[in-house]
Amino acid sequence: MIVTALEQEPRGGGVRVQVDGGPFATVSPADVAALGLRAGVALDDALAASLERRAESFAARTVALRMLGYRALPGRELVRRLTRKGHARDVADGVVGALRGEGLVNDAEFARHYTRTHAAAKRLGPARLQADLRRLGVDEQVAAEAVRETLEREHIEPGQLLREAAARKLREMAGLDRTAQRRRLKAFLLRRGFPSGEIVAVLRETLG
Repeated sequence: MIVTALEQEPRGGGVRVQVDGGPFATVSPADVAALGLRAGVALDDALAASLERRAESFAARTVALRMLGYRALPGRELVRRLTRKGHARDVADGVVGALRGEGLVNDAEFARHYTRTHAAAKRLGPARLQADLRRLGVDEQVAAEAVRETLEREHIEPGQLLREAAARKLREMAGLDRTAQRRRLKAFLLRRGFPSGEIVAVLRETLG
């Protein structure tokens, strides 16, 4: 197998490697340099295998960057999405590790941003925020610290969010009897991640 051409892609920054006159793989310019590729180079089995591995990593990185262009994602969630799209787990791990090193994937920053944008807008308590972050692949300790720090720094008071969530839900249940309101409101606030003791106090204030 002979490399017959190297073609710069107009978008994506990749280099399309032509072998024996046909497309073989697309890799980064750095991969081309590292492998010493140029027109006329013969590909033995080892070089061809290395080129294919680098091509898969380049493809996975391209997909990852596209995902991150839509929204920030924690590393574990990004790996999960890459593997769902058919990329090998070790390739996905390697790509995400490299993106971490470049500062493009930062779980703590993601957790802080998530807390900042979801706490007040959706009236979520600390426990729900932490649970959602863990579900998205953020480490438990990182999630807890990010939620605590962000609520404090942004002056977001969970107790106030609890009262606002309760008042809003009560307006939706205006036609129900008091017993049904109490039962449904308690379940709703628990799902929102507020402490049960504080919920009981709010129920007492609002429903007697």
